[in-house]
This record gives sequence, C-alpha cells and structure tokens, in this order.
Amino acid sequence: MSTVQNTSFTVVDKALLQLQMWWYDLGEDGQKWVTKHLGDLTDIMKIKPREDLIEALVTFWDPVHNVFRFSDFELTPTLEEIAGYSGFGRDLRNQELIFPRALSVHRFFDLLNISKQIRKTNVVKGCCSFYFLYSRFGQPNGFEMHEKGLNNKQNKDTWQIHRRFAFIMAFLGIMVFPNEKRTIDTRIARVVQVLTTKEHHTLAPIILSDIYRALTLCKSGAKFFEGCNILLQMWLIEHLRHHPKFMSYGPNKDNFIESYEERVKDYNSPEGVKAWISHLRSLNASQIEWTLGWLPLREVIHMSALKSYLLLLGLRSVQPYAPHRVLRQLGRYQVVPKDEDLSVQVIELHPEAPLPEALIQQIWNDCRYLKYDTQVPDPARGEVDPGYAIWFGKRSHVDDVPEPKRPPKRPHVQAFDDKIQERLAWGEREKGYKTTIHALEERLRNLNFEKDLQEQEAEGEKKSLIRKNEALRAQIQQMKKASEVPVRSWKD
Repeated sequence: MSTVQNTSFTVVDKALLQLQMWWYDLGEDGQKWVTKHLGDLTDIMKIKPREDLIEALVTFWDPVHNVFRFSDFELTPTLEEIAGYSGFGRDLRNQELIFPRALSVHRFFDLLNISKQIRKTNVVKGCCSFYFLYSRFGQPNGFEMHEKGLNNKQNKDTWQIHRRFAFIMAFLGIMVFPNEKRTIDTRIARVVQVLTTKEHHTLAPIILSDIYRALTLCKSGAKFFEGCNILLQMWLIEHLRHHPKFMSYGPNKDNFIESYEERVKDYNSPEGVKAWISHLRSLNASQIEWTLGWLPLREVIHMSALKSYLLLLGLRSVQPYAPHRVLRQLGRYQVVPKDEDLSVQVIELHPEAPLPEALIQQIWNDCRYLKYDTQVPDPARGEVDPGYAIWFGKRSHVDDVPEPKRPPKRPHVQAFDDKIQERLAWGEREKGYKTTIHALEERLRNLNFEKDLQEQEAEGEKKSLIRKNEALRAQIQQMKKASEVPVRSWKD
C-alpha cells in the first residue's frame, strides 16, 4: 500500500501495484465474480486521492455528533450514499448486517484454503501481511510456489477460484479498512465469507462506522486515517460541486465510481491543506449540492425506534449514526434536530472482544424509514425549518465562542473579601456539578434504552420458555397415561 505522508498526517494514497496486477490477472470471469459480490468498489483504485482535502476536513469534524460542522450547516456521509457508490445493497430495508467476528488462525486458514501446516506466526495480533496473501494467490505462479501449502487438491482451476476470495480480502484490507501497520485484519475474511455465500447483506454500515472512527481519532491527533479516504473525498466533492439546478441521473445501475471523474471534471478544487480549510470555512448552505442526483432516495433511514440515532457496527468500533441531523442530504425537510452527546455511545472493539450483536441487530430491525411521499419538491434547495438557523446559531455560540474573560480588576477592588471569593468558587463548582449531572442523566437514558431492548429480548425468551414448558408438561402427561395402561403379556 502506498501512502501520502507529511509530518503530521498519512492516508492511503493509491492501490499497490501488486494489488492492481492481481486484479487484472483475475481475468474477465474473475473480475465479474468479484463485482457480483463486492459491487463497484474496486474502481476506487482508479480515483486519485486528495490527502490535503482529508486533512483539512478533519478540522471540521464534530465527534460529539458525528457530523461535519460548517458556517451554517452540517454534513455527514449517509448509509444511502455509501451504499449508492458501491452499486449494491441500495435497498437498505431488505439488507442484513454483517458481523465481523474474530477468527482463530486455523479458521482463517480454512476460509482462505491454506493448509493448517503453515506456521501460525504468519498471523500476528489478528492480522496478516498483504504479501502473505499475495505470494499465495496474487502472483501468477502462486499455485506452483505454494502448492503443498494450499488446500486445492493440487488443482489449478480450484486455486483460480480461491484467489478471487483472497483478492476481495486483500482489497478490503488495503483500500477500505486500512490500518497504520499496513496489515490486513483477519476478521475481513469473515466479512468476505458472508458477502460471497449469502445474499442481501450490506457492507455500508461497516464502511461508514470505520470512517467515523478514523475522523474522530485524527481529530484527537492520530496521524493515520484508518478509513476509506477515497470514498470520503468523493462524497464531499460531489456535495461541493454545486449545480445551478437539480441534476438527476436517474435511478439506474450505472457504475457511479467509474463515472465520478466525469461528473466533477469542471470542479476547481483548492490545492493544499490551508487552501482547503479556507475554502471550507467560507462555505454556506446555499453553495451545497444537497442531494446526489444519481442516487435514488425513495426510502431512507431516519432514526431508530427508541432513539434519534442508530448504532453502526464497524470492524473496529461501534459508532452512533444520526441521519435526522442531515435530512437535506436525503431529500427531506430539515427539522431542528435533537441535540445530544453521541460520543458516549462509541464502543471501541478489540479482536477478541465479544460483539454486541443482539443490540445492534435489534436497532437495525426496528429502525424507522421516511417514505417516498416525504421528499421535498426541490431537493437541490435543501429545504429547512425556519427555526434551524436560530438553533444552529445558538449551538455555534456555545461551541465556538470561548468563555469571556473577566475584566481586569481596578486597584481599589483588588482585595475581594472572603465571602465574594467563596461565592465565585461555589459558582465554578456548581458549573462542574451541572456538567456531571448532565452526563449522568444521559448515561441513565442510555441505560434505560439498553434495558428496554434487553427486556424485549427477555420477553421473547420468556415466551419461548413458556412454550417449551407447556410442550414438556404435555409430554409428561402422555407418559403418565401410558404408564397407567396395563402392558399385555406376549401370550395375549
């Protein structure tokens, strides 16, 4: 994997030459098989990365609400937009989630059809190197070089099929879910297994969750962007490339990654981090292309059943997602959003940690949708509630304006008496108490939310146990009746 780097920031630059060669070596049949299961994502290898844009964009990230905050509006990548770029899984209502569970080394080898005789030391802390996969499946002579170390019955046609699976894993690990050590997380093999063996499963929540996590970490000072920076830059530039009127490319099956360069060819983008920051600071809502004209938005996810946000399970964390804050991007009327600290919902995942699958699945099953008849007549305008500007202005004042300093004391009032000093100290303590109380109240609300879900699950288990109990009682009753009937002798 190539990277672009300066003294403070690093992102994935372009696909490794070996990865591109592997793709071309798959041939037409192999590429069609990969596209069938991965959509058009492989075409991000053709997009020129803009590391200066990503670094500048981090400046505007709000990790408390998982949105970008600009002068008078907010933006955030949505599930519909991420799914739209890939070209598959756009109908999110009918899509199932993928849970990237941890794998043992032997299970990982099984999925890749690698012999268990291969040393486990090739997998370190749940990751393997790109070259571990490339030497066995990427190189044209990988079959001959590693014949005895592969479970393909020494059949090259079988190996050709196995190398397609390995390519998807390598591609996702390098281009979509990169990490700072440039290794490939073995949990991706589990993701690929689901994509290639089951229908109607979406990759969008995992991609978006990891993008959110990368933005928050970089906002905190991390130097490597552990998310799909190519998709993020494409998404932003398409919203910045403002058209004079709404552009509809129609709901079709075109490859919207491949046609991306054509759509934005007349966009004059800034050059360099400082220029990007200056440009982004100058933007206002009237300069934004609110909806992507090629993306059908007949039905969109609005919120969960019990909260104004969903929880997205990524490869490395659980991230809150609040689409109700950016309804203009979804072609809907923007109301004043509920303002709550979502950062307390973030859960950092470790390779061996159990996943909160039941909670995530329950939220996904019960999420609320806005239907076609809720679309605004003119999606390009980004129609908004009149109270939104007032709300946004108040939030900007709270978030951006530093606390005013006390005026300098004049000589004759330098000596405060003890009561005044005590009053000031109490005011500072009271401020801290209110902050703590707010955090505890929010935590209590979240605990109640989880309790509600657990009670729903417990209710289901209770009903199941009642049914089993009744069946067992009936069986016991039958056995009692049978025991009361005298057994005839063989003479009868």
